[in-house]
Amino acid sequence: MSVRIAGILIATMMVGCQIVQVEPPNPAAIPSGSVEPEGGGATGPAIEIGTGVDSGIGWRYAVFPSADGWCTQLETVAVTSTGCGDILPAEGHAFGAVGNSGPIVDGIVTEETATVWVIAEGGGRLPATLMPLEEAGLEGLAFVGILPADEVVTHLQAVKFNGDVLETYELP
Repeated sequence: MSVRIAGILIATMMVGCQIVQVEPPNPAAIPSGSVEPEGGGATGPAIEIGTGVDSGIGWRYAVFPSADGWCTQLETVAVTSTGCGDILPAEGHAFGAVGNSGPIVDGIVTEETATVWVIAEGGGRLPATLMPLEEAGLEGLAFVGILPADEVVTHLQAVKFNGDVLETYELP
């Protein structure tokens, strides 16, 4: 087959193709629509607790009942993270369930918590967003904290309204 015929065949095959440029999702976009529980075998509806944008990342936080206890679900446009079980803090502890996905941390703390500090490897810290769990019929507060992408979260601190540290949680 000559080079000219091969070129005509390739050109003919490409006539039906279109190049479609797909825009990457905006990381600051907050997930929308109804919350669909992922994992955990939901036994009830997901209850949206809060949304926000921190360090340029949009997020949505929800909880839902399951056969394994309550589940927490954190969604961004890039990832959904779900954890189920005994999510509330045990007696004498400020922190309950804690999730960690790179610079993003989420979890549950006692109602006596005024601030959850997200602390980076270099010593920088940012306050997490706190959200009451009343709408789900639970006692406590959910939190979401996001450091800039180049930071590594090392630990969290739950602080009372008077400034006393309730508990420090070291991330694994």
